[in-house]
Amino acid sequence: MIAGIAIFTTAPPVFSQEQAQSQDESIEVVRSDPAVCLIGEHMDFPEADARTATFLVCRRLRDQGIQVGEPTYDAPDSSTAYRVSLRILGEYILVHLAREMPVGTVVDEHELLLAGIEEMVSAAPRLAEALVNETPISATVDMEHVVESEAREYRKIPGEFMWRLGIMQAFANNIARPGAEFGWLYETPSYAVGTGIRYTAGSNNEGDKFSFFAWSIGGQYFFNSQNISPYVGGGFAMSWSTREESDESYYDYYWDHDSKNGLGLYIAGGIEALRLSRARLNLELRIDRPFYRVGSGSMVPVSLGIGVAL
Repeated sequence: MIAGIAIFTTAPPVFSQEQAQSQDESIEVVRSDPAVCLIGEHMDFPEADARTATFLVCRRLRDQGIQVGEPTYDAPDSSTAYRVSLRILGEYILVHLAREMPVGTVVDEHELLLAGIEEMVSAAPRLAEALVNETPISATVDMEHVVESEAREYRKIPGEFMWRLGIMQAFANNIARPGAEFGWLYETPSYAVGTGIRYTAGSNNEGDKFSFFAWSIGGQYFFNSQNISPYVGGGFAMSWSTREESDESYYDYYWDHDSKNGLGLYIAGGIEALRLSRARLNLELRIDRPFYRVGSGSMVPVSLGIGVAL
């Protein structure tokens, strides 16, 4: 009887150059850890406040597309780190965000002065935006993220009641004449609603005349919450219109005279400036379209105006 022993050996797999390169790239991807979110110096602040403040900033960094981990106190020396530090300055808190590449080497930094730790909710998105986009922290202020230290320049309540006054140049029936408007509105960072009255009237060299009075209710939508914002708006208007056309043979005799009133629509668009201030300035183009006809045609006033809201 003959017994045999079989010996099996396992040789390492052989990869082609392309397969080896693909494997190296896969290993590199696996080894690419997210940046470290470091809880920095926080002096006498409670640990919970320091951790939460760091969490808010690093969450906003992720919103900006930065791959960053959860808050921690330690990081490898070779890592990229985002360090959030809190310091006391009199009655205020100085929050400081720095990007370190590697840890300990600051390549970019921004800071904000807060009246209290609760203002981290407004400060976190601004610090992240300034760091990622490499913009000054002052350029990140808008109507919804204002801290108390900027109150003398920027502080606003979310919504407010305002009076609006304006002058305009109205065009109707080939006649251009000035007019005026007066109204009231409630404005927030993203929209405004209100009511107002406007009046314009005039005549041309041929003796044709028109007058237009409207009471309107409507709203506006702002495209951003910055200091200057374009907007669009519209609503309903109850209007009273008069149109007179003269006979060429008898200058003082008007053979076509009509007066109507009724409901209509209007659309508007423009730009509002000084939104972070107490008073606002706006430039607006508006088109009114009543649902009735006056005389031989429709009354469609188009007005270009400038106004101020207080």
